Amino acid sequence: MVCVDKYMHKTYYVLIGLMVFLLPQAFILPVECSYENHLLENLEVFVLGIGFINMLYKTANLNKDKINKFYLACGIFYIVMIARELSYGRVFYPIGIDKNGEQIFMNIHQIWYGPIVYPIIAVLVLIALFLMIQTYKYIKKEQIICSIPRYSIRLFIIMMILSQIVFEKNLIKFLADYGQLLEECTEILAYCSLVCFTYDISFKKK
Repeated sequence: MVCVDKYMHKTYYVLIGLMVFLLPQAFILPVECSYENHLLENLEVFVLGIGFINMLYKTANLNKDKINKFYLACGIFYIVMIARELSYGRVFYPIGIDKNGEQIFMNIHQIWYGPIVYPIIAVLVLIALFLMIQTYKYIKKEQIICSIPRYSIRLFIIMMILSQIVFEKNLIKFLADYGQLLEECTEILAYCSLVCFTYDISFKKK
């Protein structure tokens, strides 16, 4: 059984503090900080890395093997997201700089391992989904309640919408000059929310 946890976890207050600190930085930092393989992009990888390490910790310290599959699946999703933020390794193959001073990287299909990237990602996602389904079947059979923290998942969804739709497409015209920085800052907040979400999610007997 899956239910929504209305409890205000301490991590939510951390997220509010991060939001108050980080969003104004979009109006202060130079636009170069939002470029690929620069400060904000690397910070996103760092945040996702924390999420991955946390999933490894939970997997290693939880006694229930069936529940461990959920955290293992989350860890796989974190790996996929880290790979995506690193452009699947493209950031390690710069080939020049454009007129704006942003690095240009090789096309993924030009890199030696390029042809196998998407098949590997597909396999990882399928494995993670299989583990999630196995966990769901187990908690349903054993009458275990999965409590999903409401506030962190809401903030994750809101920040992803702002990042990937509103600011990426410059839908707010008067903020267009800060769009790229706002996109990266809200994406960092989205990832922080996701880390808090996977940290606070809990399982208990009905």
